[in-house]
Amino acid sequence: MRYLGLVVLFAYGAAHADGARIGLEYESEKDNETGMMNDAVTVKPGWEFSKESLINLVELLIDRNQDANADSDGLRARETKLFIRLRHNRDFNESIGYYVRGGVGRSINNQQNFNYAYVEPGLKYKFNEKWEWTLAFRKINSIDGTDGQRVRKYITGPSFGLDKNNELEFRYVKGYGDKDLKSWQVGYTHKF
Repeated sequence: MRYLGLVVLFAYGAAHADGARIGLEYESEKDNETGMMNDAVTVKPGWEFSKESLINLVELLIDRNQDANADSDGLRARETKLFIRLRHNRDFNESIGYYVRGGVGRSINNQQNFNYAYVEPGLKYKFNEKWEWTLAFRKINSIDGTDGQRVRKYITGPSFGLDKNNELEFRYVKGYGDKDLKSWQVGYTHKF
């Protein structure tokens, strides 16, 4: 009975669904404290719902990353992340819109496994039908008490719509808190 509301919400969204999509993202990240570089590839299968739905997108993020070199202890950090992400978005007018996305996930790595969550509000400015700019803030934290996982990220960059089913994204990310990071991301999304 307690899951009935989620089932009804999902059924409503599925009845007004736009369809499946798949995303692929590459990220190059630098830890400013240690100088360590990390490369990550993320596959993002998802289902997009109509613009009128409360939840507009559900995705499963499957991320695999590793440090470029071993650290001073000879350890080369490797990590696999699984993350369920939901997104709600709306337009204020023809040029400006907002979104809020977030979810929960699990980090499986060769140091300490942990559960984490984040929430990310953002704004989008549409220059025209093909180009838009994103500015967002993401707050990340472990949800199982693991230390060292509190990070705030500022995210910005353009998106370019190749056509109605294909999009490219470029992002610059600056992270603060328990980690001092900066990264570049390039992503591609195909809508079926």
